[in-house]
Amino acid sequence: MGRPIGPATFPRPDHAVSDVFLARQPIYNRDLKLEAYELLYRHTPTATVAEGADTVTMSSTTLVNGVLNFGLESLTGGARAFVNFPREMLIERDFDLLDPRTVTIELLETVPCDDDTVGACRELRDRGFTLALDDFVAGDEYGRILELAHIVKLDVLGKSEAELTRTVARFAAYDVKLLAERIETATTFATCSRLGFSYFQGFYFSRPEIVKRRALSPGLSGIARLMNQVLDPAVPERTLEDSFRADPALTIKLLRIVNSAAMGRSGIDSIPQAIRLVGRAPLHRWLALLLASSAPRGDGIESEMVLAALERGRLCEVMAENSGRKAAAPALFLTGLLSTLDSILGVPMAELLKQIKVSVEVETALLHEEGPYTPFLQLATSYANGEWEPAMQLAEMMGVLADLPRWYRESSDWAREVLKAA
Repeated sequence: MGRPIGPATFPRPDHAVSDVFLARQPIYNRDLKLEAYELLYRHTPTATVAEGADTVTMSSTTLVNGVLNFGLESLTGGARAFVNFPREMLIERDFDLLDPRTVTIELLETVPCDDDTVGACRELRDRGFTLALDDFVAGDEYGRILELAHIVKLDVLGKSEAELTRTVARFAAYDVKLLAERIETATTFATCSRLGFSYFQGFYFSRPEIVKRRALSPGLSGIARLMNQVLDPAVPERTLEDSFRADPALTIKLLRIVNSAAMGRSGIDSIPQAIRLVGRAPLHRWLALLLASSAPRGDGIESEMVLAALERGRLCEVMAENSGRKAAAPALFLTGLLSTLDSILGVPMAELLKQIKVSVEVETALLHEEGPYTPFLQLATSYANGEWEPAMQLAEMMGVLADLPRWYRESSDWAREVLKAA
């Protein structure tokens, strides 16, 4: 994924809000307590199987949707997430982008057992991840991977007790726990439990549940341009910041990246802070996954809503820079930018903030209209909405009444230029 991408290669769709889907199916332990959810690719609300794309696209789309559009915590409620990895994502070490405390990496039996695969699995395990193998066969060919695995998933549908007994015996030499999948009857569950299986999954417990969310899609050309920028060490951090500032969709995904991996749990109050926490190499790999999973889609152009987000963020920033709060300007830009995204995405602000972990000051302003950033946000919002009386009162109180019309025009012009260049 290290090859530069040419922006001219891709169409340039405007920002659009579209529905994204995935399915989750619960996995239970022997006490029938929820252990994890397996995340599954779905491309429509009625799809019953993963189809319509190649393995890499399906896996990258599921990962991007799970982490960047839904947020793993909101999908699993704190349980682990089983995520399928094709060989390509495994070799690229895309697991480094995730938190081993919350994600189990699952390999399909189609992944070849060569030196590259084994090496990646060893690194995966060394980093603290749980490795699950789906329907792998116990034998010489896969022995090296089985020695590194923690869990083996076995399809038990239609298997007799004698067949299952022989299968379980073949894995006795390995330090793995067995997961019985495609359990459809109480009898099969009882048999698998008696034979020593540790985890259970199937229609008997629950069919895969399709979940939907509204997502703001970044432009493909913007993703490609940013990929090239993060690869070039000569490109300064400020240029990367400007690219994110120009694209609310990429900004919200950046904040979710910070929240998804083992990067600490302190609140983020600016785009530069988030970029530094993620790092250029992981950021490039996330962008590559996002590009692989993206396609021009959506049920309408949302340029006006995106424009409003940019205008509000910029106006909050300009007011801070010119009223003795210059150090807080990046945080106030973020506050203004995020203040419209709940409306764009159709997600309550409280839920959105659970997924992106902003600083206390930003959260307090967005959620409770309290704290030091609130007057800036209230003024930017009132002025943009034409609520002149409260806007004038706030502007006079903050000492910015004379300059506010000019700052608003400049912020609006800046936002339009940014959208035009995106």
